[in-house]
Amino acid sequence: MKKNLIKLSNRSILSVSGKDSEQFLQGIVTCDIKSIEEKSSYGSILTPQGKLLYDFIISKMNNNFLIDTAESSIDGLIKLLNIYRLRSEVKLDKRDDLSVIVDLNNKKENLDNIDPRINEIGTREILNSKDEFSNINEDDYEKQKIKLGVAEVGSEIKSGELFPMEANLDHLKGIDFKKGCFIGQEVTSRMYRKGKVKKRIIGFKSKDNFTINEELVYNDQTIGTVIKKIEDYGLALVKIEKIINPEREKIKITTKNRDKNAIFIFPSFLSN
Repeated sequence: MKKNLIKLSNRSILSVSGKDSEQFLQGIVTCDIKSIEEKSSYGSILTPQGKLLYDFIISKMNNNFLIDTAESSIDGLIKLLNIYRLRSEVKLDKRDDLSVIVDLNNKKENLDNIDPRINEIGTREILNSKDEFSNINEDDYEKQKIKLGVAEVGSEIKSGELFPMEANLDHLKGIDFKKGCFIGQEVTSRMYRKGKVKKRIIGFKSKDNFTINEELVYNDQTIGTVIKKIEDYGLALVKIEKIINPEREKIKITTKNRDKNAIFIFPSFLSN
């Protein structure tokens, strides 16, 4: 039995193989497929209008691309890729024999397996589903994600609702603006160049109970809505321009009834 590892039950693996697989994926996803060799990359697939459909971590093993995505998203992802596949020589296989394993202990010997989004999430591997692991609560991993301002489609984000920058993909290395064309590139690049990202997902801390979609208030204005809460930690989609403040890490937020209180947790990439 392998200790101190967390097997993520809400993730699934899709294998993409065939002689056209690299070229096929390169024209669709937001990350640079050609740069994936030893280390994994974080990426996504957008709508033509630039909205976030699916996000994933993609790696390469034995000339096959392995896409680590939300279990609730994988069937829709396969269906979409089959639509785009046309006559490309590409094979798509759902790999139930593989599981996603994370280790929150950021050990130096596992640097090649560091989560490509933020180092502090720990290491991430794809291993045989039959392997046994010690029973560590998955909530520990989810809370770590929240503290770092990381949200995922199928878990915290509804497919097709947000622009990738609203989900912080520009700061999480999920978009390569130099790679060339991908679906939704024109809208995404324009937003990036103009710097017009009005809303972003940000973590918060509170001992109060919050419900999904509950409104958050600051200076008597509604500035965001809750998208997730686990124990004392939560994520919210927030109007970022409303909280520009040199001491914004200390900003206290409440609800319309003023019966709850919380403090934002600003991730390092938004703290400057």
